[in-house]
Amino acid sequence: MKINVFGDTISAMVSAGCLAETGNNITLIGKRIGDQAEPGLVELLDNQIESGRLTITDSFDEQAECHIIALEPDDCHNARRIARELAQQALPDSTLVVRSNFTIGLAKELSQTAKLEFAVNPDFAADGHAIQRFTRPDRIIIGTSSEKIKEQLRQIYAPFNRNRDVIINMSPASAELTKYATNAMLATRISLMNELASISENIGADIEEVRLGLGADKRIGRAYLYPGIGFGGDNFTRDLERIQLLLPQAHQNGGQSLLQSVIEINENQKELFFRKLWQHFDCDLQGKTISLWGLGYKPNTTSIQSSASLTLIKAFISQGCSLKLHDPFALDAVKTWVHKHLSPHDQHKVSFHTEMYDATHNSDALCVLTEYKAFWSPDLTQLKENMKTHILLDGRNLYNKYWVEDNQFAYYGVGR
Repeated sequence: MKINVFGDTISAMVSAGCLAETGNNITLIGKRIGDQAEPGLVELLDNQIESGRLTITDSFDEQAECHIIALEPDDCHNARRIARELAQQALPDSTLVVRSNFTIGLAKELSQTAKLEFAVNPDFAADGHAIQRFTRPDRIIIGTSSEKIKEQLRQIYAPFNRNRDVIINMSPASAELTKYATNAMLATRISLMNELASISENIGADIEEVRLGLGADKRIGRAYLYPGIGFGGDNFTRDLERIQLLLPQAHQNGGQSLLQSVIEINENQKELFFRKLWQHFDCDLQGKTISLWGLGYKPNTTSIQSSASLTLIKAFISQGCSLKLHDPFALDAVKTWVHKHLSPHDQHKVSFHTEMYDATHNSDALCVLTEYKAFWSPDLTQLKENMKTHILLDGRNLYNKYWVEDNQFAYYGVGR
């Protein structure tokens, strides 16, 4: 099948690469940028370009039977431009598939502009797992009223829908809301665990033991029950903001918003390690040097959108601290953020390190913010030699606290 894929996002490149790999002729309209951080994507695209089934260009194939829009969620201007061009040049019986997480209703508008039947086909892939989630999906949601598109997408996704049928048909509006609702539900679980972590610390419980007990209940399950220092990322943040816009309609007769509480709990959680060190040093952080390992909102991503590291950088700098920062992927993004958001004077208090232990020399505390594999088994002897004060703050509860304490470190976890 001839398919156009619009966008230079990870979603667009993964869709184009995976669909080309299963025998389709794909035209990817966009620039190949930002694919290096996604495991396997460079090789996938190179192989499909070499096979001749994938072409990356600036213009779409007018003979394509399907047009997939996978732009950034805020790139509505380009989406409307594409729809206008499709109206003029696309085959009249071709179809429009929207994978971008646009605001509710925009997909229908694009369909009307393009004069094509359409479907909303949300992309649920997480950064770092995009290819695996595309090829082995737990569900494929097709939001359309068109029987023709249902059959077309069933054919396109057939190679990824073999073990069991994971296709779920619904209306376009339901498909749009399902994408928002998924991240809202996951965010709610995380914020609840962070509240339970605070209770655990107050009563002497261990949230890790509580997590195991909760996850053993089949009605609850184990996913997204890990407490931490707050969630971030483009998708979570944007989806919660957009679903909030719908809340006034849902609460016309008054009532409280659960999602607003989820957001407030999360923002408060991002300052957890600042509060712990503030208390540890008797409310005086002036002149302290703090090391941060893990700056992206999760491992293996260059995205720092709503990351806890940014909140902590601002908080520590405001109290006169110096910072030593390390991350395998997101270091450049944080450099850009620091130069944009901190004064020249404060910028001199921040240093960037490509090697994790270099970022701990003469530090008064080490905050581990993400669960990179390299962080799981730190050399505590090396850290003791490097650090001025032996304090380890574990933002993902990676470590056995007794092991850390037996090595003469003060240990702070989340809910422990």
